[in-house]
This record gives sequence, structure tokens and C-alpha cells, in this order.
Amino acid sequence: MGKIRICFLFLFFISIQRIDSILTLRRFNIAISNNLGGNKKLMFNCRSKDGSTAVEFLPVNDVYSTHFVIYPKTLIWCNMWKGPDYVPQAKFDAFVGSKSFIDSVCGGMKPNTCFWQAQDSGIWVRNNTSGAFKFMYDWDTL
Repeated sequence: MGKIRICFLFLFFISIQRIDSILTLRRFNIAISNNLGGNKKLMFNCRSKDGSTAVEFLPVNDVYSTHFVIYPKTLIWCNMWKGPDYVPQAKFDAFVGSKSFIDSVCGGMKPNTCFWQAQDSGIWVRNNTSGAFKFMYDWDTL
């Protein structure tokens, strides 16, 4: 019985050492900023398997923020439309619950925010470590 318990504890500690499992149940944030020119509003909607935000209209230089708890396979995707006619749009994964996404796209866990910015040229994301913005997605015209 003692050997089984030791084996179980060993396997348990090995399993929690997986990087992605360490992320589980941590709080994280998504922030969306409107940096469009010409006083254009940004219309957006974000979704996960558990629900959806209402369609929001974000004024220029304003920031929308939402927080959530990371669970295994967390995925949040967003649709954005650029005013005033809201025809150009962008669809993208705003958060994927993996260390590789958090490190490569958001720039790490500190602060625990993936900060997206809508600009006239497309959708950008801020690298949390350097503070610099990186171009990610073009606006699609339908």
C-alpha cells in the first residue's frame, strides 16, 4: 500500500509540473483598446464556450477590460468592426489557455493581461515585457 501511495504522489507531482496545468485556475484579463483615427468607434464582441459579451461600442481612446479564470482548454475569440460603417472586420483568438500563447502573443503573465489594440492598420497586441505593440491581424473587408 505504501508503494502505491508513493507512486501516486510521484505521478501527481509530475502531472502538476506541466506548465499548462500550472496556469489552471489563475485569473487573467483581456483588454481591448480603441486607437482608431477619425473619432471612429470600435464595435466588438468576444466569446468563449461558456458565453459571450454583449456587442460593445468602444469610443476612441477608451479601453474595455474583462477578467476570467483559466481552465484547461480556455479559448476566447473576438470579432471587431471598424466604424463608422462597421464593414471592415477582424476575427481572432484573443486568448488561448496555454503558456506558449501567453508567452508568444501576450508577452508573459506579468501583468496578467492580454492587451489588444484596434488601429486603422489592423489589430495589434502589446508585449507585456517590452511594452511594444506587435501587428497581428489585418482588417478584412467583406
